[in-house]
Amino acid sequence: MPPTDTKNPDYFHRVVDCQWACPAHTDVPGYIRLIAQGKYTEAYMLNRESNVFPGILGRVCDRPCEPAC
Repeated sequence: MPPTDTKNPDYFHRVVDCQWACPAHTDVPGYIRLIAQGKYTEAYMLNRESNVFPGILGRVCDRPCEPAC
């Protein structure tokens, strides 16, 4: 996975749209990045900061963040 170009302001707009499209306001790009690095526990804990029931929400969520990401 290539490094994220944080110098491009479009990056921050996409991250905000993605995160705020999530009803739980989960840092979706952050935990996906951790998963890509093989840091599964850290990804779970980051997700859990805003979503205390990730197993339940993961099953019932209609994924409004996907089009925003």
